Amino acid sequence: MATKKEQIIKKAFELLSNEPNGIRYTDLVNKINECISDIPINTVHGTIWNIETKFPKEIYKPSRGIFKLTKFQSFEEELNGKIPTKIINDKIKEEDFYQSFADWLVNDLEECTKAIKLGSKYFKDKWMTPDVIGVRESKRS
Repeated sequence: MATKKEQIIKKAFELLSNEPNGIRYTDLVNKINECISDIPINTVHGTIWNIETKFPKEIYKPSRGIFKLTKFQSFEEELNGKIPTKIINDKIKEEDFYQSFADWLVNDLEECTKAIKLGSKYFKDKWMTPDVIGVRESKRS
């Protein structure tokens, strides 16, 4: 015979497998308590409150207070609010965006006819140097 905690976890997985959109914590506790009424509700609370940390490959929390099985997780949810690991490992710097911003000012926004990146301490004081500088000239015709 399984322990009370094992029964609660098994019932939680069973209930979550029937809910592809996830289930709120309170509803999960109440449903488990209805199905297994001989187990005190505080035991259910103590077993369920951090189930996503006990079973991170099977259960996750798409938002606060909602539990969902990872088999129902979509790709958008995987990236929602999370930075891909490549970005974390590559240590992107602000300077990496200066040239693309200058190109955007000229090509996409068409606010400047010419733009260059400066950044850093080009004028010997980091607070006096703009990151990108642009000029708008009339066409020479």
